[in-house]
Amino acid sequence: MKKTLLILVTFITLSCFAQNDTIFKMNGELLPVNVKEITETSIKFSYPGEDLLNTLSKSTVLKIHFKSGRVQEFSTVMNVLNVKSCLDWKNVQISTIESEVVGLMKIDNLGAKAQGMTTMSSISKLQDRVYNKVKMGSAMLGGNIFYVIEQHTEDAISGGEYGSTKMPSVSISGICYTSKKVFQREISYGNYSLDMIYVLHTNAYEIEKASNKTESFEISQQGIYMENNFPKIKLNSINTKDVQVYTVIFASSNELILSGVKTTKKGKKTYYNLFLKK
Repeated sequence: MKKTLLILVTFITLSCFAQNDTIFKMNGELLPVNVKEITETSIKFSYPGEDLLNTLSKSTVLKIHFKSGRVQEFSTVMNVLNVKSCLDWKNVQISTIESEVVGLMKIDNLGAKAQGMTTMSSISKLQDRVYNKVKMGSAMLGGNIFYVIEQHTEDAISGGEYGSTKMPSVSISGICYTSKKVFQREISYGNYSLDMIYVLHTNAYEIEKASNKTESFEISQQGIYMENNFPKIKLNSINTKDVQVYTVIFASSNELILSGVKTTKKGKKTYYNLFLKK
């Protein structure tokens, strides 16, 4: 009976897509719609049985399968690369153009600051340091794009009016985005062992591999819940006692990668990636 019902549901779903145009979004979603117009920046469409016109940014769309059989693919504005975990932090793209992140999924606000040790410290090196820091933070959160909202640079001051000296500094703030989230259906349930932990401390500019005690977790469907369209899970790990809630940022048949954040009362954050394997 269950098998017959599954076949029936699958047939109805395929029929629905076959009778409409299908938009393939970058985040993995499929939209059966009627495409009305494609402009330089957007796609206008209506849902089956509706006349209301909806608009979708082209930057969020991979391709469209038209019911006629024709396929139209779209090149993204940015060269968006895959970010599986903090180990892929160099793949995080930096954007200063708001239109490049329209339609992408916001994860969290991020910021970084670097100050020189002497008045001769290089501004360009300080800038590289803060950009690398927000890339690392974004990757720890499962993001692959960091949108810069504000950047502030202070030059060195040596022997000012009152003989004061000020070191050069660079600070940056912005928002971390992702073009693809993990869907709950992609998570394989069962028993997992903790394989590795990586950490990015508040005042650190390098990701560290943390020592960890052996432990295992039973991941069940009931333990996963959605928050802001991201799959969350509560874990009590003896290795990261200050973090109870994690976001699933990667899932395969035998691996899960979780992102956790420890926030102090002053708002300082430490980021964790937990690698779990069956």
